[in-house]
Amino acid sequence: MKNPDDFSDVEFDLGANRRGELNENMMMVFGAWLQYLIEKMFRGMKVPVRVKGNRLEVGRFVDTLVGEKRYMNAVKKYGLDSPMTFKNRQLLRVSIEKFEKETGITWPIK
Repeated sequence: MKNPDDFSDVEFDLGANRRGELNENMMMVFGAWLQYLIEKMFRGMKVPVRVKGNRLEVGRFVDTLVGEKRYMNAVKKYGLDSPMTFKNRQLLRVSIEKFEKETGITWPIK
C-alpha cells in the first residue's frame, strides 16, 4: 500500500496554465506538493522533484523555491527583525512575482 503522504510520483506541469489546462484541483495539488518539498528541504532530505514546463518556467520555479529556503534560513539564523532577513524576504517577493508572471500560477505560500 502506498503512503498517502508520498509525493514521489507527483509531476507538476508548470505549462498547464499556458495551455489552458489549469484547474482548482491542480492548484490544490501544487500547494500540497510545494509544502511537502519545502518540509523535506529543511530536513536535509533529498527531494523527489519532477517539474515540466519550458526553460523559463522551470527556472522561475527553482529560483522561487531556493528563495523560500534562503528566507527561512535567514529567519532561523537572524530572526524576523534582521536586515538580512528583510533582504531575503524582498528577494523572495521578486522571485514570486516573476514566477507568477511567467507561469500564471499563484504561488501558494504568502
